[in-house]
Amino acid sequence: MSNDTTEKIPLPQAPSRSEQTYAATSNRPSRLRGFLRGLRTTVVVLVLIAAAVAGGTYIARDRLAARAYVELGNAVLTADPVPVGTAAAGTVSTVGVAPQNQVSAGDELAEVTVTAPDGDPEDRVLKAPIDGIISEVNVTTGGVATPGQPVVTMYDPARLTFQASTSVDELRRLRLGMSARVTADGLDKPIVARLERVVPRVGNDPSGGGFTVVLVPDGSEVNTVRSLVPGLPFTATVDTKTAVGGTPAVNSAK
Repeated sequence: MSNDTTEKIPLPQAPSRSEQTYAATSNRPSRLRGFLRGLRTTVVVLVLIAAAVAGGTYIARDRLAARAYVELGNAVLTADPVPVGTAAAGTVSTVGVAPQNQVSAGDELAEVTVTAPDGDPEDRVLKAPIDGIISEVNVTTGGVATPGQPVVTMYDPARLTFQASTSVDELRRLRLGMSARVTADGLDKPIVARLERVVPRVGNDPSGGGFTVVLVPDGSEVNTVRSLVPGLPFTATVDTKTAVGGTPAVNSAK
């Protein structure tokens, strides 16, 4: 009779149903956390992509809007002078007005003493030819008035314009009739104007421009403009999206 000394190795046994259930249940929170992390990462990426697209669209739109305007930063309020003088030489005896005085047509502005043909002195009264505002007293009391030279200069506040120098490149983007907005420190709101004409500048122009753009205030802006003093600086911004089909400004500069 022999002794069997071989050691018996127990075979692995499959986990019981309860063990399988426990293992599956214990892994659920880990899988859920992984899913949530992945979802969060995806959402963040999508948000970043959306922000980049929106930002790019905004920048592109902003650049397109900027190209739609031409800014003329050297606009000046300009008045056509109305000189009032005498046809004969004489001495200014009285001046009854001062700069910025508002006068009506027919108002007395000054009196000039001239020498009549018979050699006797004669007083001649200078009267305002239009309703307007005195811009300058050219000859003061006691001064000499000469033919062809103004004693008093006035202007019509209803005919003020904004004039700005411009380059040929800017002029190519403009058309007659385009709308413009004129701004300056102290103005409550922009003044609406339109591009009426282009005038070539005479003489040497160190800026390389050569043209003057004339902007006429809208009729609704007359009261605002007439309260301003000619010579003041402004910034004019022309909207190139307006006056579609209008005459190119570069063709009108003759």
